[in-house]
Amino acid sequence: MGTYVDQAKGDGELLADVPVDTFRSHIRFIEKHNLWDEVRGALAEAGVDTVAMDIRPVRVISELVAAKGDALPEEADHSGAVVTPECGCDSISGRPPVTPVGGGDAGAGDAGARPQ
Repeated sequence: MGTYVDQAKGDGELLADVPVDTFRSHIRFIEKHNLWDEVRGALAEAGVDTVAMDIRPVRVISELVAAKGDALPEEADHSGAVVTPECGCDSISGRPPVTPVGGGDAGAGDAGARPQ
């Protein structure tokens, strides 16, 4: 399997700018109807095992989640929480993400404080 960036380059496609409200709507629909297994399966069938994202929204969302997570009571459900690596590396392998040639945000600094 490869990243969407690899697949998109092979298909001659570019990454898409998705309005935040559209992104939110899709994620809420998936969550509301418990479709994550189907989403993972459909992506796997398409050869996609990562989702390419600009580092800017990743940083903003990571910082917000870290701040809100610190403010939540200990009893809060954190079962689906994951830690976004500071380096933008693959959180499982520790490898740097695959980025398009000439693109990315290399050297732009870390993705914010890592939750403890």
